[in-house]
Amino acid sequence: MASLAAISSISGVRVSTSQQARAHQRTASFAKCFHPPLSSTRSAFAGCATELARVSSVYASQNLVAAPRTTRQYRVEISASAVAPGSKVLVVGATGGVGQLLTAKLLERGYTVRALCRDAAKAESYLGKATGLELVVGDCRDASSLKGIAEGVDAVVCCTGTTAFPSARWKGDNGPENTDYLGNVNLITAVQADAPKLKRFIYISSVGVERTKKMPFIILNAFGVLKYKGMTENYIKDAGIPFTFLRPGRLTDGPYTSYDLNTLLKATSGTKRAVQVQEGDELLPESTSRIVVAEGCVQALDMECTEGRAYVLGSTEGEGPGEDSAQWQALYAAANK
Repeated sequence: MASLAAISSISGVRVSTSQQARAHQRTASFAKCFHPPLSSTRSAFAGCATELARVSSVYASQNLVAAPRTTRQYRVEISASAVAPGSKVLVVGATGGVGQLLTAKLLERGYTVRALCRDAAKAESYLGKATGLELVVGDCRDASSLKGIAEGVDAVVCCTGTTAFPSARWKGDNGPENTDYLGNVNLITAVQADAPKLKRFIYISSVGVERTKKMPFIILNAFGVLKYKGMTENYIKDAGIPFTFLRPGRLTDGPYTSYDLNTLLKATSGTKRAVQVQEGDELLPESTSRIVVAEGCVQALDMECTEGRAYVLGSTEGEGPGEDSAQWQALYAAANK
């Protein structure tokens, strides 16, 4: 089987002994994510060779990452691993529809949450003063307000976003470019500086980011919302941060406002509780429940096999996995290409 040392000699990428060790750990973890299980030497070799090539490519691109509009450089250590309950998670966009649900679910599962918000009073009215919840004020459009925002966190979930077409939410420089790209660049730069050993960055993107020249996404992207979300995805990849991208369809169920956390935890998605999961950007879900997106985030955090992947999420008729980790594990594993 090809080794990182061999790949290094061919590609010219210098790979240290410790990097090789981490890569072997990643490969072992990667193999566990196949479904059905690997049953032949040929399929095992193909899967591991693909992962080794991907890891080599990551090492080649992640040595020093420079963010736009700054001359500072950051070294990012790749460390794919599950983010288990008890870890600290920075939730960006915590007062939004998905963000509120996600915050409630993380706290209920035993995570500590640092919620980034522009208005502390508004955030407290939505989220209360739950044990394990830390409210911090910052604005992704203002890089200076994000200094130290990710210190001590194990993972980041970014739920920010705006409407695809002009609306009241665009007021105050909240259009797609600022909200779905430039603000995210500021956030990623802060994370690189504060948390070089971050275990996971989950970004709530959108279905269609790879299909902006196809219907119906040509229309949805008329003002650039899909373009800017796609640019954020690429920026995260280029930064070398361990990531998972979730790409929901049209969001339903919510957004919830002025609810306490216990109320949020009781929210349901009617009869559409079954979940569609597909890696890439080929699925065209009719809609996606915000409850499904929030639960999908929580589950993906605690699974190694979701690292480095992008999934479309959809909601459909049926019972669905609910909060059952084994069922979510099966869904994600089956979706992995």
